[in-house]
Amino acid sequence: MAKAPTARRYAQALFALADEKNASEAWLDELREVKMALDDPTVALYLTTPRVPAEEKLAVVTRLCEGRDPMIRNLLGLLASRQGTPLLGAVVAEYESLLNVRLGRVQAEVTTAAPISAEQQQRLRDSLGASLQKTVVLDPREDPEIIGGLVVRVGDQIIDGSVRSKLVALKQRLANESLA
Repeated sequence: MAKAPTARRYAQALFALADEKNASEAWLDELREVKMALDDPTVALYLTTPRVPAEEKLAVVTRLCEGRDPMIRNLLGLLASRQGTPLLGAVVAEYESLLNVRLGRVQAEVTTAAPISAEQQQRLRDSLGASLQKTVVLDPREDPEIIGGLVVRVGDQIIDGSVRSKLVALKQRLANESLA
C-alpha cells in the first residue's frame, strides 16, 4: 500500500469535513493528542498485531478517542480496522500542511545544537516571516552533531548555518589547496 498518497487522501477528506464545521485547528490539536497516545510502543504494537481481533482494536481506539469529535474517532476506527494506525503520523503531517496553506503559514524546521529560548524562537520566527512574507510556525529540534549555529528547513529549501557544515567546507578547501 502506498503510504503517502493514502495519508494525503485521509487528511484531505478529514480537512474538508473540519473546514465545513470551522474546526480545522481544533481537529489538528485532537489529532496530535491521539497520535501521541498511539506513539506509545505498547499501544502501537497492540494495534498493529494481526492476531488481535478488529473488535478489540476498535475498543482501544474508542477509549483513546473519548471526548473527541466523532469524525476523529471514525478516522481512527477506520485506520485500526485496516491495520493503518501507523499512517496516523503521515495523516497528521498532511492535515497540518493543508491547514498551513489555508492560513498562509509555512512550517520551518529549525535544528540547533542546544535548545533555543522562546525569545530566540520569536526573533527567528519574525526574521523568517519577513523574508518569506508568511507567518512562520517553528518546529525546533536539537542535534548536538551540528556543534553550533542552526539549520533551517522550509519545504525543500535548506539554510545551513551550522558550525559543522562550515568546518566540513573548510576541510575541503584546505584539502583542495594543499593539492594545488
